[in-house]
Amino acid sequence: MEENQSTEIEKDLSNKDVINSLKKKNWKSYFKEFFMLFLAVFCGFLAENYRESLSARNIEKEYILSLIEDLKTDTTNLSLYISFRKEKSVLMDSLAEMMLSEERSLMGNQIYFLARQVFNEQAFIYSDGTIQQLKNAGNLRLLRNRKVVNELLKYEKKVKVLEDWDENDNRTKSTFREMGGKVFNSTELNKTMDANMKFVMPTTNPQLITDDFRIINEIAFQIHFLSKMTKGNSLRAESLRSDAIGLLELIQKEYKLN
Repeated sequence: MEENQSTEIEKDLSNKDVINSLKKKNWKSYFKEFFMLFLAVFCGFLAENYRESLSARNIEKEYILSLIEDLKTDTTNLSLYISFRKEKSVLMDSLAEMMLSEERSLMGNQIYFLARQVFNEQAFIYSDGTIQQLKNAGNLRLLRNRKVVNELLKYEKKVKVLEDWDENDNRTKSTFREMGGKVFNSTELNKTMDANMKFVMPTTNPQLITDDFRIINEIAFQIHFLSKMTKGNSLRAESLRSDAIGLLELIQKEYKLN
């Protein structure tokens, strides 16, 4: 009897050991599964972040390369703009001096030829395609280098200043256009441009239609004023071109594109 009881006790103890062993095994297995699941999710999260980061960097590089091309185009256009404005300023000063000269009746060909060129224009066309894409799509944040972003926005503001001054120039030319009919013979002035829109020097020495010095002086004043505005815009454009070159160098340095 005692033997049977002892055997039963041993069986109970053995069962308890098995149960405890199973409990321990289940807890470890559960923890292991949880850990593996967590690790898989975490690795997936890291992989997704890496893909997004890689994609953002690729997009940023595309924008940067596009910005560089825009700035190169700007520097070329600004060089042409500056050259044109400087030459035009000299021509307008010469025109005003000829009109105010007591010998203006001998310089009709030159006066009419230069008078037509007052209306000639070569505007600066801002290459803003990339910056507009960045701003309109909310992608300016993709440019991680804040120094480059700040300088880019400063450059854009200076472009707007130059464009505003060009608009003032156009308004002043409108005044000159309105007054021109009081001084110039319309038919003769029209002959200074051919069918291909090229300037033609007159050969008949056309004359002004008035000898009233007050009227002549008034339009000469407008020409001188336009000349100074034109020269001023060329100086602003030189400063802007210097900024464009500096911005190019900054981008190439910060993004290690040299």
